[in-house]
Amino acid sequence: MKNKFLYILLALLTISLYSCKDDEVISNEDGTIPDREFMTMFRKDHNTGKGDDEPYACKVVDLNDIQLYWYGVKDCAGYQIRMALQANVSSGLAEDWDNPAHLLMDTIVGPDVLDLLVKDLEYSTSYRFAIRTLSVKGEGYHSKWYGYGDGRHWADWFGLDTDLRYNTPDLVVIGNITKTSFRLNLDLSYATSGDPGDYKQHFEVDENGNFVVHTISVLPSPTNPGAQVPDKWKNYEVTAEDKANGYIDIDGLDMNSVYVVNAENKNIPIHVDAVYNTCTVRTDGEPGEPVFLEHSVNPNDTIPGAVKYQAMCLDKILEDYTADNTLTEGTIFELEGGKVYYFANNPSLCKGMTMRTRQSDLDAGKGNAKIYLNGMSKNPDGSGISCNFMFGRQPQSGESDAPINVKSVIFEDIDFDSPEATNYGDGKATGNYFANMYSNGMAVTFNSFEVRRCSFQHMIRGFIRVQGTKRKVFEKILVEDCLFYNNGYYDNNGAGYAWIAGDGKDPKSNIFKDMVFRGNTFYDSPRTALFSDNNKTLAWPPSVQYKITLENNTFVNFSTRSSGRYIFSLRYLPGGSQIVVKKNLFIQTKTADDDRNLNFNGMDIRSLEGTGPKEITFDIADNYAVTCEESKQKDDGIFTGGAFSAKKNSAGAFLDYLPGVINGAEQLTVKVGSTPLAPTDLMVDPNPPHKNGDKDMHETTTEKLMNGLKFKNTDQVRNHEIYKLGIGDPRWRQ
Repeated sequence: MKNKFLYILLALLTISLYSCKDDEVISNEDGTIPDREFMTMFRKDHNTGKGDDEPYACKVVDLNDIQLYWYGVKDCAGYQIRMALQANVSSGLAEDWDNPAHLLMDTIVGPDVLDLLVKDLEYSTSYRFAIRTLSVKGEGYHSKWYGYGDGRHWADWFGLDTDLRYNTPDLVVIGNITKTSFRLNLDLSYATSGDPGDYKQHFEVDENGNFVVHTISVLPSPTNPGAQVPDKWKNYEVTAEDKANGYIDIDGLDMNSVYVVNAENKNIPIHVDAVYNTCTVRTDGEPGEPVFLEHSVNPNDTIPGAVKYQAMCLDKILEDYTADNTLTEGTIFELEGGKVYYFANNPSLCKGMTMRTRQSDLDAGKGNAKIYLNGMSKNPDGSGISCNFMFGRQPQSGESDAPINVKSVIFEDIDFDSPEATNYGDGKATGNYFANMYSNGMAVTFNSFEVRRCSFQHMIRGFIRVQGTKRKVFEKILVEDCLFYNNGYYDNNGAGYAWIAGDGKDPKSNIFKDMVFRGNTFYDSPRTALFSDNNKTLAWPPSVQYKITLENNTFVNFSTRSSGRYIFSLRYLPGGSQIVVKKNLFIQTKTADDDRNLNFNGMDIRSLEGTGPKEITFDIADNYAVTCEESKQKDDGIFTGGAFSAKKNSAGAFLDYLPGVINGAEQLTVKVGSTPLAPTDLMVDPNPPHKNGDKDMHETTTEKLMNGLKFKNTDQVRNHEIYKLGIGDPRWRQ
């Protein structure tokens, strides 16, 4: 390996050399430098073509070490290698790579060195690398950098993700938070740690049966680097009294600021292995009056479409709020009714807040404020330029892998849109969501994520999605009294991602801990599912259970394009979970000359897994259906698969479990009532305005939606069980 040189391959790939700033460098007429060194490259499958059989491919070893290999260049002076967090150099621009604050490593090795082992990196973290060949003639003759690409062009960049850390005991737990202090509870007992079997392999336990800890460090988070920390807490030595008390009171902090807390065993020489679980905490602040964001359009706004749509930018407002400790977490931002605001780039949700339309504007009939998640212009390929909210954020340089604790994020009375986003029928679908996560995003815990009385259009690929290897816990997700329409389709099968898409990565993650969808209407907008955790089976601990409530919603043509698009695509559930499905109205409707598919699937739930109790609760009752196809106008007739009552892979298969199907098997049936109704019997004008084959066949207009779904004021409707029992979204009842 040490004697292998790159000849033909490098000559072919090194085709566009930079001109040089050195006055003594001689350039050709076209600006190239004839004696410039060949550009080396890190060895990876894209340039070796050997896949896993390549012994000298760059790789992650021992969880958090990275072994680099590169091609040799004959008679060079050496190689310069740089490393940075992906979050800091994802642009691929030289200005980011040349910023010393972004670099975690910048080293030079000799000409005979063709590999480098980078040890003891942060676990579960995305790193990027760059390399150039150094010339014996000096700076002007060094090669181009390999690795400065933007990530969309695989040949130009190189990155690796370290693996998940081994199991870590929850040694430190935060409590008693005030404006300037918090209590750090110490749980040192090995006996009560819930060791999954490998704690003692990685962590020291003393003769008294306690984990060994020497120091506590409290430092400001990179989100507010200027927050005050008294010197005593920056490297505090834990005393015997602290251990006997079981806690340490940390004081002298700034209000409304985020801090990172580590407990460390100094007997372990490697810092990333010496720390136990890392915690973050935000101190309390003084609640203030709502902040009114008066609508104002910048006539010189450079974001395409902003002036055209008369939209006011919110990016800097949210960025400043995140870093500003004079604004308490939970600050309320009020928008002007009937006006348009926008975000140009992905806004990070890492500090609790409420954003809503001002009530006085609603009372005056001005309507909801609008927020455009960009979507005001198009890319060269014809797809809409878009952005989406991001749960949490990416780690910053040198930052510990600590979870971000966010209080409540609430949106009320806002119309969200990305108006020029494109669907599959347009030829190129926009891959946007309402809220997503970075694949290398930090772990997050949200007290709640709530949306009320909002509408959502043109979120083409999905609604809420989490991803990455880090833990995600949402204590509560509430979606209430909202409208979803014109949100897709992303591909020919109507898939994309689920409305609520988990990733099934960490068994202690739980986005379905208390999820409530109530009083909403979903009009068409195909998706792969309503709820999905990627159909993964994990070793969930007893503390992880799902509770999903689906109540009083109206679904019109739910994911009809292809079969296998379930409301509940949760093949494996943690033991002790609960599924509530009550008073929902399912509608399938089209005109007589429209030959679109009308598939409808309910559940794919197969077994209970994890270490919790082998129990499940299905609280299912009073769900009704209305369909335009006479052959389906019977109980459970609307289903093409996965009926709630099915005896396999659905609720009907769990009748013998405890608590089981608490309302009895009969209530699992989706009913049509004593006299089945057609959609046009029930509603004013429910049929889609476009037919099968039209590029916008799954879309409607706001006016048609709001008027067409109203219940008819007839005896036939008023005497039907759907009306008398209050089935579906109540807004359509006249």
